[in-house]
Amino acid sequence: MDKRNELIKEWIHKADHDMGMAKLAIEHKIEYADSICFHCQQAVEKYLKAYLVYLNIIFKKTHSLSYLLDLINEGNR
Repeated sequence: MDKRNELIKEWIHKADHDMGMAKLAIEHKIEYADSICFHCQQAVEKYLKAYLVYLNIIFKKTHSLSYLLDLINEGNR
């Protein structure tokens, strides 16, 4: 597997872990809404980064979903 595909796989793996944590928190206690939202945001961020790597679009270190989405929109033009 080439380096780019390996990086995509790593981002997806990390995102899947965040989604798993969110699901566990929901099943355990809905009162953990802040933690659930945090892990969902983290998962979305990592899935977006995986997609950007797939598109071969360079991105800066960030937690901004809007920045990542803007890059995807620009790359799909």
